[in-house]
Amino acid sequence: MHDIEANKEIVRRYFAMFNSGDLSELGEIVSQDYGDKLEGQSSGIEVIRSYLSGLKASFPDFTWTIEQIIAEGDRVAVMNRVSGTHVHDFGGMTPTGNRVDFAAFQFYRIENGKLAEHWEVADFAKFQEQLGSSPGATAFKDFQADLATSASTTT
Repeated sequence: MHDIEANKEIVRRYFAMFNSGDLSELGEIVSQDYGDKLEGQSSGIEVIRSYLSGLKASFPDFTWTIEQIIAEGDRVAVMNRVSGTHVHDFGGMTPTGNRVDFAAFQFYRIENGKLAEHWEVADFAKFQEQLGSSPGATAFKDFQADLATSASTTT
């Protein structure tokens, strides 16, 4: 039996941790072998630590706002908004100072009280448009690939 409210609270803690920029509780919230199913993203807690730190470095005011959260069994679905200001290099893109605000949908699997797997669909086209990059630009994928590579060489 899964505690649906406890599972939703784990996701809420994860979002709050990211929003605060303090990743000290990451190991309490995310499993060591965290599986990120986002295309181009590697798995593992150190990869997600690098990913989250990198996002906060590029967009210090980046915020994930939960609009809806639904859970069943060991799964939690979140409809959220992502917003922030691009002030440092991101995926090879120099800082624009532009503010981004776009919709995203997260889907998590919880195991042993921690986030074990993650899937995401987000309006990355709007994200890149707001940064002023071309529709075919790959800044987000480049950013993910760079972080995955750096995290795998440091572990």
